[in-house]
Amino acid sequence: MRQLGWYKFKRGHCSLACPRASFKTLAGYSFPGKSKLFILSLIPILPRNRLCKRGFFDAIPFATFGSVGLLVSVLCVSFFVLRQHTSSAVRVVNSTELRQMADSSQANLLKIDGELLTASLKDGTQVQAVVTNQVAQSELIAVYDKSSVPVEYTSLRPSTLSNTLAWIIPVLSLGVFAFLFWRVYASVGGKGGDFNTVNSQGKQNVSFEDVAGVDEAKAELSETIEFLRDPLKFGRLGGRAPRGILLSGPPGTGKTLLARAAANEAEVPFLSVSGSRFQEKFAGLGAARVRRLFAEARKLSPCVIFIDEIDALGRQRGRGGDSASADQDQTLNQLLVEMDGFERLSGVVVIASTNRPDILDSALTRPGRFDREITVNVADVRGREAILRVHSKGLSLEEGLDLSWIARGTPGFSGAELANLMNESAICATRENSDAISRQHVEYARDKILMGAERQGFRMDEDERYTTAVHEAGHVAVGMAVKNGDPIHKVSILPRGRALGVTQSLPERDRLMKKKEYLEDQITILLGGRAAEQVLLDTMTAGASNDIERAVEIARKMVTEFGMSPLGPIHLGKPEDPHSQALLDRVENAIGSLIAVQMDRACEIVEASRASIDVLVEGLMEKDTLDSEEIRLSFSVDRVQAA
Repeated sequence: MRQLGWYKFKRGHCSLACPRASFKTLAGYSFPGKSKLFILSLIPILPRNRLCKRGFFDAIPFATFGSVGLLVSVLCVSFFVLRQHTSSAVRVVNSTELRQMADSSQANLLKIDGELLTASLKDGTQVQAVVTNQVAQSELIAVYDKSSVPVEYTSLRPSTLSNTLAWIIPVLSLGVFAFLFWRVYASVGGKGGDFNTVNSQGKQNVSFEDVAGVDEAKAELSETIEFLRDPLKFGRLGGRAPRGILLSGPPGTGKTLLARAAANEAEVPFLSVSGSRFQEKFAGLGAARVRRLFAEARKLSPCVIFIDEIDALGRQRGRGGDSASADQDQTLNQLLVEMDGFERLSGVVVIASTNRPDILDSALTRPGRFDREITVNVADVRGREAILRVHSKGLSLEEGLDLSWIARGTPGFSGAELANLMNESAICATRENSDAISRQHVEYARDKILMGAERQGFRMDEDERYTTAVHEAGHVAVGMAVKNGDPIHKVSILPRGRALGVTQSLPERDRLMKKKEYLEDQITILLGGRAAEQVLLDTMTAGASNDIERAVEIARKMVTEFGMSPLGPIHLGKPEDPHSQALLDRVENAIGSLIAVQMDRACEIVEASRASIDVLVEGLMEKDTLDSEEIRLSFSVDRVQAA
């Protein structure tokens, strides 16, 4: 390309070829060598495969927005280089030298621009001098006039562009300040930001039939909505509708789903808003938004207001002395006044949901504001079966797949986790090109949720695999030996999530109360892996860190919350509450003693189960994963049942 008079550049994925002449001359200007190299360095970001054989500007019709920006940048650089190049040819002199040039007839033109005098010499150069004295300036002009040198005057009157800019810039500045002031004013009035109350009446595709496992909460909400529909029927004996209903419970139990169903079932306006929407950077904005919300609700009365995650708005007051806490307290005070203040709120019911009812202000949760508090807990086996029936609608299930079997094998699962279980099962069946969801797909999805996804690309060497197998076999051996533990469902040495191996146990039933013996057995099972390392491998690994953490946490609760220790029924309360050092030392000694006793117990069980552990380790090294039936055969007992 070089010998044909072309430059070809490649950088990254872009290429461009252009004539040499087009780089030397741009828009009629000639550039020094360094400027040309700077412009050439910008060329590779033009669109790919654009060849401008007739010049640089021929590529513009095909250029993207980035190329247009490049062109503007190149023109600005060219103008700057040109100014620098031309300004370098102007020499600054004093008034005396400027007079001498006129006397020696070296100048052929004099330009006067206020105090700046520029003389063009016959050799093509230019000289400039600043003359502030009017008398001296007049004498210089007289000398040049005497030498017959033309004199040009530059007008001092501002140009049209200057006048336009002089007016436009202040007007634009005032407009910007006016816009900012309007935004601040609107925000202070509660109308700024993204705070919008949405009337969700009849707009949701969820009804109470799609909500299962929370029958009590459904009944409470249905009754309240029915009260708003027909106040005369329910108020004939003088009763009134509850002013507020607080839905509390663990995440994923269906609190927001209940509110969506209520919005669909309600035949009255249903305003929904998130608790975090009341927080903004401007002080007083949260209280203004509360006033705006309830003012709109009064206009639509009878009406239902739903505040999701109200703990962002209703935390206990007086937590700190900073301005943010004071503004949040002010917002909560406004909410308290609106719900049950001097002016009674009538025809409006407030429904709120939270995962943390313990941090709400007591003035907010009292009767008169939230008359009913509904705890939405994790469903029992019958509730889980009803939830599975709802979430399996539209899914192709294999004939004979029993939803009650899935419900029995998922104790402690929330509604959201059950929905995720069915969705993961459908994805697994689709990935395997199956015609329907089978038991195998549900098992895979459950293991993925409980133990994590298998890390297929992760490989351990044989020594680490054997150590992991011994560790997991220790958990299994202790789990099968204790009387009050949960049945072992599966054991695997395939890395899942952050764990190198997993032992999975499934409760036989929903445990509403946990006895002391059950908690002690749980600690023993957790320490079974470390016991196997010490007894069978005569070493210790870092893989037991999470087991030890969970075991100590159970032991701490047994001592400080449940009163299951020689210290008796004590409760330490919150960590920030003051306690004597002697009491804390006794608590730590009790926890350590409990852990030591269960550790000795786990070591004894492992020592007595050496033969069965060896068989189980061999099976894990061969198959990586063993189910309950294979575990039962390894230990030759019927302790483990198929879940």
